[in-house]
Amino acid sequence: MRPVTTAELLNTWEQCARRTLPEKALLLLDVACADGEPADPPLVHIGERDAKLLQLRDWMFGQQLLNITDCPNCSERIEWTNNVADLRYPSEDKSTSATFNMKVEDYNIQFRRPNSYDLLKASSRDYRADSKKLLAECIIDVRRNEQTCQAGELPAQVMDVLDERMALEDPQANIMMNLSCPSCSHSWEAQFDIVSYLWIEIDSWAKHILQDVAVLAAAFGWSESQILNLSPQKRQHYIDIINGQFHQ
Repeated sequence: MRPVTTAELLNTWEQCARRTLPEKALLLLDVACADGEPADPPLVHIGERDAKLLQLRDWMFGQQLLNITDCPNCSERIEWTNNVADLRYPSEDKSTSATFNMKVEDYNIQFRRPNSYDLLKASSRDYRADSKKLLAECIIDVRRNEQTCQAGELPAQVMDVLDERMALEDPQANIMMNLSCPSCSHSWEAQFDIVSYLWIEIDSWAKHILQDVAVLAAAFGWSESQILNLSPQKRQHYIDIINGQFHQ
């Protein structure tokens, strides 16, 4: 994986206008992995996908993350910062084909972690109607007392245990933050989603870049590609000149 260029990121942003968040994540990773990385981004399990997105975020916008939320108890606006490194879990197994085994009651279950293909399917009507359908598709083999059975035959309590075990095997996919309101002392957990967080930043960045392109093109007659090839420092320097903020 490599950092994406300004032009590549702006082009990806444009392509993603009408796409879902999982699709946006895949398009972004596809660009970053375009130099021959062997792993197929959609097959990478969700935790590894999110780890890659955290790395891209570090390259694009830096280590520090600004978070904003409202207290669910008193609606107080809360802001805090943390670093990308704080949200990374060590990953011992990055294989897209890793499988796991567990025993629940009389069942022996072999399963894999969900990947982006699974998330893309999860938005369809059939999957929304059946919350366990996606979970069942991650099951590779089920045996009860050494007899093969179908994933759909598993009791609800067994599926719940499997769901918890899958989460344990992919902690990077479920980042939780412990929060406390300074006004009312209410404490709660909030999930951090790198996909939505990063895309909000990319959307804001892209609109800002387009404003810079319009200003610089009008002032100097440069093409969009010429402006995008400038470093961020040079672009800002020229903007400052136009705004009369240039200092010797």
